[in-house]
Amino acid sequence: MRVLTVLYRSAKFIAKQIPYLEKYRDWVAWRIFRHWIARMVDQRVTSTFTGFLRLPSQFEALTGPVVNYLTKERSSSPLKIVVMGCSNGAEAYTIASMLMARCPGIEFLVDAYDINRDICEKARSACYSAGEVLNNHMLTAEFIQATFEVRDETYRVKENVAARTKFHIADVLNPELVKQVGQCDILFAQNLLFHLDRKTAVRAFENLCSLLKAQGVFFVDGMDIDLRQKWTRVRHLVPLDFRIEEIHNEARQARAPGWPYDYWGLEPFMTFANDWQHRYATIYLKARARNTRSLKAR
Repeated sequence: MRVLTVLYRSAKFIAKQIPYLEKYRDWVAWRIFRHWIARMVDQRVTSTFTGFLRLPSQFEALTGPVVNYLTKERSSSPLKIVVMGCSNGAEAYTIASMLMARCPGIEFLVDAYDINRDICEKARSACYSAGEVLNNHMLTAEFIQATFEVRDETYRVKENVAARTKFHIADVLNPELVKQVGQCDILFAQNLLFHLDRKTAVRAFENLCSLLKAQGVFFVDGMDIDLRQKWTRVRHLVPLDFRIEEIHNEARQARAPGWPYDYWGLEPFMTFANDWQHRYATIYLKARARNTRSLKAR
């Protein structure tokens, strides 16, 4: 690790000090190399920052092909949705609001978990300032109207939306996580794993996969992209062929400033990358081989 640290610092020094190499700083190969070094040596830090409706195209997938896939061959039992690393509840409430608005006939319950007790209490309050809600330019007036009661500068989640969500304390690294949480139809674990060191992130990913039912869906934006590519293949998870590039670019709007200099940065979409579907997808499906033929979204 010390060698990588020295290499990273040397690369930064060379790029800044030697004019001959300066012209290569924008080359894709150089930037990919720089980000690889950043992922190897950067100190990972936790963050509770989140937002409502962060990736609109992901929610198009949730309320379209994902729901269709899960309800096609099942009884009328409610969908169980789990959100790990739920932070202040923005994602959990977004899920509930979008499903209620676009899939009114679907029964579901969202169970959201975070290790931070204070942030879970914030989520349970269902009450937000304007700054906490309006920090995403992709928000729509339709979503705000469907989700919140707005008074002055206070945004309170509507009771019927809040009633579909529950918040709990849990540690994604708990070896008995599946006993605590149970298995689910849809699992969200987003912008969580890339804040863990790489070895710990793999442990967490394996733990999360145990939460998926035999036919389940895993939303996992915010993981080191090479680890996601490798471990979704190891676990035989199938990338959902639905707006992969569009969803990736929406995720990149917030994370592009960090690429290639910070571990949390997100590289541009490049279809020449090996197995780019596994590399850039954020939605993966667990299914028997006979079911995967129908996973391409129309």
